[in-house]
Amino acid sequence: MPESIGSYIDIKELVEWENNPRHNGAAVQEVAKSIKRFGFASPIIARKEDNMVIAGHTRLAAARSLGLDKVPVRFVDLDPTEAQLLALADNKIGEIADWDNDLLSEILTDLQEHDLTGIGFSDTELDELISSVEYEPVDNLIEGDLQDEDWDQMPNETAKIARSGGFYQIGGQQVACGDCVEVMRGLPDNSVDSIVTDPPYGISFMAKDFDSPSKMLGQMSTGHEQRGAFAYGGTHSRGYADNDNEIFQAWSERWLTEAFRVLKDGGHLIAFAATRTVHRLAVAVEDAGFEIRDQLGWCYYSGFPKSMNISKQIDRMAGAEREIVGYQKLTGTARSTPAITSSADGGYDIKKDQTPITKPATEEAQYWEGWGTALKPSYEPCVLARKPIAEKNVASQVLKTGTGAINIDACRFGYGDPCWIGPQEDPKGRSTGGFSNSPIFGSAKSLLENTQSNPQGRWPANLYQCAKPSRSEREEGLEDLEGKTAAEITNRKEGSAGLKNARAGRTLQGEVKNFHPTVKPVNLMRWLIRLVTPPNGLVLEPFLGSGTTGVASSLEGFRSIGIEKEEGYADICLQRILNAEGGEITEIEALKIERLEEETWPEEQS
Repeated sequence: MPESIGSYIDIKELVEWENNPRHNGAAVQEVAKSIKRFGFASPIIARKEDNMVIAGHTRLAAARSLGLDKVPVRFVDLDPTEAQLLALADNKIGEIADWDNDLLSEILTDLQEHDLTGIGFSDTELDELISSVEYEPVDNLIEGDLQDEDWDQMPNETAKIARSGGFYQIGGQQVACGDCVEVMRGLPDNSVDSIVTDPPYGISFMAKDFDSPSKMLGQMSTGHEQRGAFAYGGTHSRGYADNDNEIFQAWSERWLTEAFRVLKDGGHLIAFAATRTVHRLAVAVEDAGFEIRDQLGWCYYSGFPKSMNISKQIDRMAGAEREIVGYQKLTGTARSTPAITSSADGGYDIKKDQTPITKPATEEAQYWEGWGTALKPSYEPCVLARKPIAEKNVASQVLKTGTGAINIDACRFGYGDPCWIGPQEDPKGRSTGGFSNSPIFGSAKSLLENTQSNPQGRWPANLYQCAKPSRSEREEGLEDLEGKTAAEITNRKEGSAGLKNARAGRTLQGEVKNFHPTVKPVNLMRWLIRLVTPPNGLVLEPFLGSGTTGVASSLEGFRSIGIEKEEGYADICLQRILNAEGGEITEIEALKIERLEEETWPEEQS
């Protein structure tokens, strides 16, 4: 029998201490989740003489629930009495320790956009420990009924370089500061190889004018055709939060039509969307001339729910004041923002570092306590589309322009890659399941034994899993920019209802330099660009935002043209791209479409 520390032995050889006074059944499931995700952090401790488990009963039960055959075991040489005393000590000493809840909350808040399963905390505990300031709008704001003065604001001017109408070159990357439609009109037909973009979602998001369909309306020509009975420029017929999906769709088709023109035949478009408006974007993509190829999904574990509390709204409608029965302390980054609640007379009760816990005031509110309006967000969809090929087939198109296909091998996932969603085992280790023997191909077992896994990894799927970017990733290269508080970002007063609202912006600790609301992970954008861009290709991003697409293009060795309307955001783009590309920022007279010699593709053989 193995006697070394952490040796793996058959689980059936271990004997549980039948007189164990510690009952741990409630913890088995959580420990199983931890083992499944992280493996064994520590071995089971057992007595050498008789294999009796001294410490690790819960780990053993969890291993059995997972169907494991072997577990790591450390054997110790103790007599029965000493073994029992060690078992008691192991269980009891763990109870003595206590948590610094403030520090714990800060750590969990920093990690909140990562997958927190398998660390032993229940969802309820996590909700209590992680900042809850974003969970629901303030009581006096009804979802979809935000006032113009709350949202008619843009970021403060912080641009140090970018100016509206300016064009900039950083190595192989170009940035234009202006309206994307107007800028794209200056690009030649069939001049870019791919379009990878994160356009506005049309949901009046984060107090930004650029994402409000009522503002999109003003950007559209007055002569835009009407669809059905709805006239663009008329009353919003069925929108929410100042949003009308038909306006968003028409606006999307406007920029997509121009994007279609400048994209090469067979070139691909990848465009992010919100779950509530992706259908409108997809229709606009088709109406602009593209063919839909797939819908991709960026999975980012779990975000904060932004949900209306139905029970509170019912009491508010009845004019009933809810009794405050306690206060929940705001922890982590939320401590910088006072808790604000509305009273029946429309006033506010502001308590620093606390948020009130109330109970329903009416029978109807009691009945609907616990009901809301939204699930936790955990993914963003994006449309994968292609401009129709102009040649006789895809192969011919690829040989002529380099476009038409996607780069499978460059986007494969290695076994164990956390971005891959699905089983991680090598194909050669798969179970034969219920397959029967085949008179033609032989047994399923034989087939699997002869299966050769691709050394390059798994075929890329239409799901990509990674957490939202960390603050350090968001702000890399922005040392020369001045930071902003949450109030400055949204142009609201400190302690205002607007800051408390879930859509107004993030709760912030100190100041931030990258204040764009929807920064994408660099690795995600690198993967998407590799997928649809040919070697030495030119990537177009009509909505550059905070510059992640330009950064990713630089890191992948592609050229790019990025367009950003807002000067404050454009300056963030320039600094982040400069950090990735190196060199210097040069102002140029206009965007340049240069065809590199390396871009010529082998001619199709006759």
